[in-house]
Amino acid sequence: MDNAKYSLLIFSPDLQLSLFQEICQYVQSGRKVYMLTFDDPELLLENPIFQEAHQKELLNISMVRYSKEWEGRSLFIEDGRVDDPRLLDYLSQNSSFNKEQYLLEHDHMSSHYIVKAGAGTGKTTTMINRIMFLKHIDPSFDLRTAVMITFTNEAAAHMRSKLLQKLKNYYDMTKDRKYLEWMEQIDGMTIGTIHSFARKFLVTEGQALGFSRTMKIRSYKHERRKTIEKYIDQFSREQPDIYNRFRHIPHYQIIRSLNGIIEQIQNKSMSLERVHTLDFGSDTHYFHVFVDYVVKRTIVELDEQKQMEETLEMSDLISRLTLLSDLPSDSLRLDIRYLFVDEMQDTDEMQVEFISWLVEKYGCQLFAVGDVKQSIYRFRGADYTAFSQLQQRLEEIGALYRLYALQKNYRSTPTLLQQLNTLFRKWPHVVTKFSFDSTDELLSGREDLEEEEGLVALELDDVSLQYLLSRLKGKTIAVLVRSNREVLETVKRIEHLGFFCDAVISGDFYRSLPVREFYLLVRRLTHPKVAKDRYLFHQSSYGENDLTIARVLSSYSAEKQFILELLEPFDRSVYENYNWHTEAALDVLQKIIADIRPHEVFRRRYYAYLRTKFPDGNVEMQKKEAIAKMKEYKLNIDKLMYLLKKELGGFRATLYDIEAFLAVKMATDTTENEEKLEEEVAHRIKVMTVHKAKGLEFEYVILPLTKNHFTKQGTTDVFLTSHGSRWNVGYYVNWDGFELQNNHYKEHIGEEKQEIVAEEARLLYVALTRAKRAVYVNSSSPMTQYTAQCWDDLLESGGVLYV
Repeated sequence: MDNAKYSLLIFSPDLQLSLFQEICQYVQSGRKVYMLTFDDPELLLENPIFQEAHQKELLNISMVRYSKEWEGRSLFIEDGRVDDPRLLDYLSQNSSFNKEQYLLEHDHMSSHYIVKAGAGTGKTTTMINRIMFLKHIDPSFDLRTAVMITFTNEAAAHMRSKLLQKLKNYYDMTKDRKYLEWMEQIDGMTIGTIHSFARKFLVTEGQALGFSRTMKIRSYKHERRKTIEKYIDQFSREQPDIYNRFRHIPHYQIIRSLNGIIEQIQNKSMSLERVHTLDFGSDTHYFHVFVDYVVKRTIVELDEQKQMEETLEMSDLISRLTLLSDLPSDSLRLDIRYLFVDEMQDTDEMQVEFISWLVEKYGCQLFAVGDVKQSIYRFRGADYTAFSQLQQRLEEIGALYRLYALQKNYRSTPTLLQQLNTLFRKWPHVVTKFSFDSTDELLSGREDLEEEEGLVALELDDVSLQYLLSRLKGKTIAVLVRSNREVLETVKRIEHLGFFCDAVISGDFYRSLPVREFYLLVRRLTHPKVAKDRYLFHQSSYGENDLTIARVLSSYSAEKQFILELLEPFDRSVYENYNWHTEAALDVLQKIIADIRPHEVFRRRYYAYLRTKFPDGNVEMQKKEAIAKMKEYKLNIDKLMYLLKKELGGFRATLYDIEAFLAVKMATDTTENEEKLEEEVAHRIKVMTVHKAKGLEFEYVILPLTKNHFTKQGTTDVFLTSHGSRWNVGYYVNWDGFELQNNHYKEHIGEEKQEIVAEEARLLYVALTRAKRAVYVNSSSPMTQYTAQCWDDLLESGGVLYV
């Protein structure tokens, strides 16, 4: 029984004292133990060593439902080498033991693995344990030869942290220094998004093709807009007959539509050669000629600029990989032994090609995990058929793979899971492109949660919502919606009811209040005669805020700049009390912030607002929120000053340089996140999109907006359809009532609407499966038996579903 290198599974009907010493030796030597018994295994945890091993996940204990067939039989499985598979079936069906997870973690085959992991089934844990298994079985395996691809940078940081914590647990239990050495290897392991790995790959393997080791990644949004404007003007001169058809359309609307088309093209990660073959079809207004001219020239010119500057956009990284497809295996420099891909369902066709190419060229073993039902990034180019594409590509290159399905859910109560499974089984009847079979069902892996209401459908008007939020006070709550706009609307609604919210929105730093108010400060200094900006500054945390709206209205005059006259005595100190002629602008602005302390001004005014608006509210809670907002204001203004010095500190930036920089960032930057407190804000209700909630879990989930239609048409709708090696672009535009659509749009819009509905169903699936205890949805009618047009059509009360 002492041959195991990684783990030992023990099934013993009775807890025998003779086992205790052996278990102790195993966990203290860094070998994981699974202990399954008819007895109460909690007795083991009275031993402090076992208690620590259990906390550090080196001892898994499960109580097994009694069976006479297995009475009197003690069995041991070393490193997953199973002699009698019936035992694992029995344990899986009669305890919390997870057979599929165990077999996948301990698989000794050298094949590739494609894993379907339902919501809450522990895919991250499985991936980490698989790496631990491989390392223990073969200590010569250098962790730096493993590549792990995640969907987001946050997920990559989380994965690295979990791996390091796992090895720290091993070291704490064993005091074996080899685990410290393994931790050093983790520091050198490639863990990141597919785009970050693609960059590393290009600069390492692509030098022979001219890719620079110093290649930088940056956004070209501002340059793209300018280039679009340039080619619109050029088109107006070269083809005035067509351009004149659109002369009455505001310029910014045309630019926005063309920019939207380019963004959709970039989402497909297509090479420049494919861009040249794009087919824009035809429409009665000849807009297709206009689009073809501007879009292709813009993409080509920006590509030339990127080559000259040795820079790329994120969207370029995958498309550039096609240039390396013919590299022979013996010329490759990277050492890749194992390739782990998380969230496989959120990849696209080009990324699947790249992953399969890596498998073929490097001979690495692939472990791809994900869930088609959680593919919710189609708007970014993700293709929910990525799993089937990957299987097809592996078969084409003769690579053997094994399929696994993880179904035991460790998140939600059995009642909620049963209701959700019943609901999800109904969806394929009304959502053509949503599939749900027996391997998709979520099985309960938890027995320690108290049963609650599960899925609750009710009319969530303001009265019901206020009552519900009050009842759940002190619990972990998430209010989930479909868009950032709905986040802001919902926050406003909930705060109007007297609660505090945390609006979780990505990339909104340059539009946050501290940045906007700082921009008003700069505008006060660069454009002191602009009445609107002057008054907004006066109301900001830098201004005196003494001039009331009533006084402004009573002083109205069409004959003169009356607002500027009213403001003349106010806010003079920001200009008069500082030496703008000899000191750098950023240094002076820093002094103004230190003197005025806008974060403290904001706190005082916000607290006064709360006391006036909600006089019966909890005073201590209002003080707590005001202080939290003050700290966040300070965090973000400090971050802004750091970024300004980083970007503009290399030269003596003027106020006009700072204003221009901020104007562009406020209009285009969607990557920098607003700083938020992690502590001291437990009283806040989190409001976020379902996309932001993916990968998270909450005790209670509320879905207040379920009646908004899926296919609400915007000013510009664009989709691309593949036809062999070329793409057709379908578009619809609506400029203040002037509508046009091309033939590709007309031909494929029916299928596109089906895809949109399926995407929305997957989005709802993700939302519902975030909850541990209960989900409250705004719905009162039974689920539709026909075509779904909104989330409400796909919802029913849990009481109807529970059988």
